[in-house]
Amino acid sequence: MKFNVIGAKRIEGVAKVSGNPFDMCRVYCVVPIEQSAGKTKVSGFGSELAELELSPDALPQFAGLKFPCELELKVDQRFVFGEFRSVVVGVDAGTGTKAGAAAGLRAAG
Repeated sequence: MKFNVIGAKRIEGVAKVSGNPFDMCRVYCVVPIEQSAGKTKVSGFGSELAELELSPDALPQFAGLKFPCELELKVDQRFVFGEFRSVVVGVDAGTGTKAGAAAGLRAAG
């Protein structure tokens, strides 16, 4: 799927309250606001920020890209916390800048 990507980041650490380790990796994209009706009504215009889960192994593929950029993101279904979730697992090496494509090929290979 093609997305207008504005960045990618990983946050690792230990929670202050519980003391449990955490590792969050996300891709940030600008997507059109979609109108919907039903029990929850959504109305609006323009774009909004979407936060997509990113496999930590795929983070290096975003190095060297000039943001914002339009990328073809590879998405897979992963079983996380008892449910299937969509997770970005990579970047199509043919998208983004030449440096980014080369970084994607190195990271994947």
